Amino acid sequence: MISYICTNCAQTFEFNSIVYKCPNCSGVLLVKTPEENIQNFFDQERKFTNFWDFKEIFPEINHDFIVSLGEGNTPSRPSKKLGKIWSIKNLYFKDETHNPTNSFKDRAAALLISHARSLEYNKVICASNGNQGASIAAYASLEGMKCLNIIPERIDVGKKAQMIAYNSKIKSKGKYSDEAIQEALNPKYKNYYQCTPEYNPLTIEGQKTISYELFDQIGKIDDVIIPMGSGGLLVSIWKGFKELAQSGHISELPKMIGVQTKTSSPIVDKYNEVREKKIKESEAINSYALGILVREPFYQDLAIKAIKETNGVALAIQENLMLSSAEELASKEGIFAEPASALTVAALNNLFQRKIIKKDEKIVCLITGSGLKTPYMLEALSTRAKTAGMGGILSTKLKILSQISISKEKGIYGSKIKELMGTISLPAIYQHLKELEAKELISRRKEGKTVFYTITNKGKKVLEALETLIALF
Repeated sequence: MISYICTNCAQTFEFNSIVYKCPNCSGVLLVKTPEENIQNFFDQERKFTNFWDFKEIFPEINHDFIVSLGEGNTPSRPSKKLGKIWSIKNLYFKDETHNPTNSFKDRAAALLISHARSLEYNKVICASNGNQGASIAAYASLEGMKCLNIIPERIDVGKKAQMIAYNSKIKSKGKYSDEAIQEALNPKYKNYYQCTPEYNPLTIEGQKTISYELFDQIGKIDDVIIPMGSGGLLVSIWKGFKELAQSGHISELPKMIGVQTKTSSPIVDKYNEVREKKIKESEAINSYALGILVREPFYQDLAIKAIKETNGVALAIQENLMLSSAEELASKEGIFAEPASALTVAALNNLFQRKIIKKDEKIVCLITGSGLKTPYMLEALSTRAKTAGMGGILSTKLKILSQISISKEKGIYGSKIKELMGTISLPAIYQHLKELEAKELISRRKEGKTVFYTITNKGKKVLEALETLIALF
């Protein structure tokens, strides 16, 4: 039996099967973990070495059917270079690319396939936009189980290749993951174990172990920056820390900071109470962050509740900053992340400018998946030498213009831009600033000996146009 609690009406239930919706009010169900279980578990002195060290606080699973590929216990790496650039003493990267299929979804897959085996299922179904499907395929293959992955038309080719390699059957449904997810509820799949993350609360249970590991590896944390698609990962991290707080192991929860790309930001729009433009199925959303491209996020309301409860924030970041941050992570920290993961790093400057986080705080950027799965990252890096001419100049100007656009009303000065961009020299920064000013894309204002730069309305239009071109091509 699994105990569930409704996130809407707070009623509790017990079921032998997987249930995701409250039978009374249709609210989202989460697994209810007894506080005393967490209390007793963390009161014991132990060294965590893998995901299954947490089995005592999972819903009961027959230990004879535990499935593992060595998931979990991923490093929380202190920053070597980016922290110094931003003057952050305690910046960490929780690097989930170290999991067996190179994403955080291996935690969920290990738990779900183990549960499916405990219930004697021999076939599983999963609808997703990539990482969960690839992970489920790998773990199902290990057990000789039949696996059906329902995927949208637009999916990172590396993730689809993993599914094929792990002998999964693949069905394409719709342009985005929303249609694929809906298809997974078709009655013709009733004999399949449900591995679709939105329809199986054990997914949250597997992913919340990231919070447990952060607590064990780092201790007190002030801010966790998390990429959002459906909002499920942020809810998972929140649930893990909430349980640690309820059992008395931490005194307060870290701020939950959710990040999306400006190209598609439904959770951020609702958080900011911006009237959303309803995206028609025929309309294309041009974004490189395919791993988090969702039109109607399943955990949207719960993610916003978690953000507000922890005094966090939801924000959207420009595509070009996301992509340049992915390159910076690789070149400065040795972490090759998919674009959606790099959003967490791209958000840092914006968060400092808005005083949402402080440089003396302990900050964790969650790196959810590997850039090896995303063809754009591979192509962009492998062809960098070919685009070092005019394309490189435009790219640098775009980065500078982006940094100015997110600066405070007072503006930003040249040496600060140099500090944020790192690799380019200060004289080169000022040359670009001079050229941007000559084209009336930025303006300057002098205070004492310091010159501050702000973006003009013309600059905002040019920036928006360039970002649109990047997304299209």
